[in-house]
Amino acid sequence: MAYSYIARQPILDRELKVHGYELLFRNSEENVFPNIDPDEATSKLLLQQHLMGDISTVCLGKIAFINFHTNTLLDRFPSFLPKENVYIEVLETVEITESLVKACQKSYELGYKIALDDHDFDEKWQLLLPYVSLIKVDIQQQSLVTLPERLQAFKGQNVALLAERVETQEEYEACLALGFDFFQGYFFERPEIIRSKSLAPQQLFFMQLLANIHQPNINFTSIADIIRNDLSLTYSLLKFVNSAAFHKPSQITDIHHAVVFVGEQEIKKYIALVALANVAHNQPEELVIKSLTRAHFMAELGRLSARDNHDNTCFMTGLLSLLDVLLQVPMLEILEQLPLSERINNAVLKREGHAGRLLRMVETYEAGNWPLLDIMATKMNLNHLDIGQCFISASNYTHALLDSTTTK
Repeated sequence: MAYSYIARQPILDRELKVHGYELLFRNSEENVFPNIDPDEATSKLLLQQHLMGDISTVCLGKIAFINFHTNTLLDRFPSFLPKENVYIEVLETVEITESLVKACQKSYELGYKIALDDHDFDEKWQLLLPYVSLIKVDIQQQSLVTLPERLQAFKGQNVALLAERVETQEEYEACLALGFDFFQGYFFERPEIIRSKSLAPQQLFFMQLLANIHQPNINFTSIADIIRNDLSLTYSLLKFVNSAAFHKPSQITDIHHAVVFVGEQEIKKYIALVALANVAHNQPEELVIKSLTRAHFMAELGRLSARDNHDNTCFMTGLLSLLDVLLQVPMLEILEQLPLSERINNAVLKREGHAGRLLRMVETYEAGNWPLLDIMATKMNLNHLDIGQCFISASNYTHALLDSTTTK
């Protein structure tokens, strides 16, 4: 059985911008290769499927944080990867030997950045510290009360600090105050909903636009008029259509021409992502990235599993699945403002129906729960190799869309 799954967990900076992604590989002995150790799992996976190109695709051009065990470090496997885009994570389970220290020193001298994962502040790590650029601290294992004193040793040194497993807004704020540079965890996906909160006028505009483009009979003229009256939308659409994403005989400069040229399916998806980006005011960009990736991931899975996804149900389900977090408004209240199909509403609210089951599968994939994912895939007659490729395709699609809609 070949390696097929690779997921990612975002690493955010102090401004909640995405700094990079830790990659989660399918490297369990039970559900990949029998009798294989973690070193072989990491090396084979990278060599077979994700060396160079796909790593950059999955990480959307951001830095990749990759776990390395003892033998992969001793064999200098990191040297196969581009040093500009990779962080070598030395796991807390490695044995500190002279050979391991020399291997890390060699990687450091070659220009690679090294991180210590799940740092426990034990004295044994002192031998590696001269070559370390980042310390990762699991705040669920290390008390926030004792951390100020423990972190003091790194003050003034050229070593960045990353707080792992940050689960709540309070924990994030505490780590921010402690001086952590980066953050990893699910805190930004936990909404603190205030039921009386009202949406800003611009958010309402884009929510209405989102509703309009999902009508059964889309009116290209009215959509073109809406876009034409918003300068940012106009520029963004023309840049998108004139990008490498479309093969066209000539440049397009008229909005109506652009809308018709793109076609109904793609214009629905495109405006949906622009609307999503605009309603996500002051929210971490990863929420938009994750929503877009889910949307295309689900569209691809829907195509494979049902052979019929012409109504955008799967795409819209994935796109809307984090809208309550983005808007800090209960999902039911949001969906009441959008004339969506019952299938989409049930999928988003209750995880029911075919799209709802796919959404559960995507959430399982994101969490890196490979055994459960295998069970789900079997029930839905999906091949694990195809699922992995769908995720890479979704990442590539998201990267291209984000790039085409960013003003440079």
